[in-house]
Amino acid sequence: MPSARALVITLCTAALGGGSGCGDSGPTSYGDNVSDPELPARGSEDVATWLAAGLYESWNCEPAAHPARGFSPHGANRICSNAALVASTGPGPYPVGAAAVKEIFDEAGAIRLFAVYRKVTAGEGGDTWYWYEGKGDDVVANGEGDDTCTGCHGRAERDFVFTVVP
Repeated sequence: MPSARALVITLCTAALGGGSGCGDSGPTSYGDNVSDPELPARGSEDVATWLAAGLYESWNCEPAAHPARGFSPHGANRICSNAALVASTGPGPYPVGAAAVKEIFDEAGAIRLFAVYRKVTAGEGGDTWYWYEGKGDDVVANGEGDDTCTGCHGRAERDFVFTVVP
């Protein structure tokens, strides 16, 4: 069951589009390489720089936005998976370096937010992943094991990941 904080953040995101005051801004940088094409940088400023460079667009991406699946609070979205995520066929946890980016769209078809997740530690559990959701100063989640994301992603059949784009 999701934590109370995760439910509040999800409701805030849905109601206000993730506006300021809704989430946890977390660290601005972890010192990652912001130009690595396979690994999203961590931290609200560094991941924003990495996303702006569009490096994930060379990954395996869904061809177009689609309505949210299942109980997802994200709305229309498009998901991209890096090579490490695609190559891991399971079972068990994904390898360190596995990552995905979800573009979340507004009703006009513009990217409203990004959701990024990156496996940072071997093993199982939401705290083995870095989680980010936001765009610019609008940060809803940003940190390793952030329960804003793990509350729902804990329901995934395999290691907190619902969708892998082959």
